[in-house]
Amino acid sequence: MNIKQFETNIGNVKKFSPEVYKNTMQLSIPFFLLHKELYEKGDNLLKEDFSLNQSELDILAALFYMTEGSFTMTPTELYEVMFFSSGGMTKILKKLESKNFIKRIDNKYDKRSKLVQLTNKGKDITANSLKRIVEFEDEYFSKLNKEEQNLLKNLLLKMI
Repeated sequence: MNIKQFETNIGNVKKFSPEVYKNTMQLSIPFFLLHKELYEKGDNLLKEDFSLNQSELDILAALFYMTEGSFTMTPTELYEVMFFSSGGMTKILKKLESKNFIKRIDNKYDKRSKLVQLTNKGKDITANSLKRIVEFEDEYFSKLNKEEQNLLKNLLLKMI
């Protein structure tokens, strides 16, 4: 959707469904469109350059940055910080393991479960793919000057 389509659609909602229209639609719809565009373009970049998708990178990044250098978590810990079902988590972990980005190791505290650990290959792909995603996002947000970027950040944090 381009800006003209957005303005036409908002105008039509206001005209034909005034009971539905709210001024906040002027904010939420562009926000949704921006998120969608960043996510889709980032996901395509990951697929083309690294044969990864966003969900896989999210798991790799959690193992890379949330583990105090051990690069290891339990599946439950991963599940708690991700937005996947347990079945979805299992599927992604199997895919990452088949690519040799993670390995399953024995849990000395609980013999019933295996820990998830980044491999050296997983560390490399995580660092390289995150670097490329951040470069893409930096390029994308360069449409705003530093002051505007800071203002946007503060406004978004205020909303959160």
